[in-house]
Amino acid sequence: MQEAQNSNFPSALEIVTNGLDAHPASEGLLFLKAYFGYKVADTMSSELTTYPRVIQPIGNGALMIDGAMTSKMLGKFQEIVNTLSEAEEAINELLQVNPKSDKVVEFKGYIDQKRQQLDKESETMRATFSKSPQLAGSFCLGCQKSISYDTQKVVFRRSSDSRLEAWHIGCFQSTAKN
Repeated sequence: MQEAQNSNFPSALEIVTNGLDAHPASEGLLFLKAYFGYKVADTMSSELTTYPRVIQPIGNGALMIDGAMTSKMLGKFQEIVNTLSEAEEAINELLQVNPKSDKVVEFKGYIDQKRQQLDKESETMRATFSKSPQLAGSFCLGCQKSISYDTQKVVFRRSSDSRLEAWHIGCFQSTAKN
């Protein structure tokens, strides 16, 4: 509990998990595993607010998307979802031991809601990201070289005939200066 009091939830979760290996049916340890898992996921989620914005308007209807940051954020989303899924597994085990606990059912619902929300957000981001080459092409309008949407900063804007254009950020900036 000392680790939890110091807000070191990853260490607290490890200690509780080790305890569950020794005493798999312990209701208290199962609840603590779920709670600490949730706290680890919550901390990871809060860290996402320190990431730079992956989509930024840059004027004249253009948007800059940071592919590398988007890939990193999607990876972090998956880590959070996995951590929440492990917490939910502990809650499911606890519900097998004590199925009538309203607090446990309520906590399970909260964890499930959070996991579903992250799943939906990451799936929307992935779908948008994966459709970019189909919508805007695979080549920069400026230099005519291929665009790696998952590693490069890319600018999207509508052309005068309403097509979606894709540019490397550097090409777009040099064109905008001229």
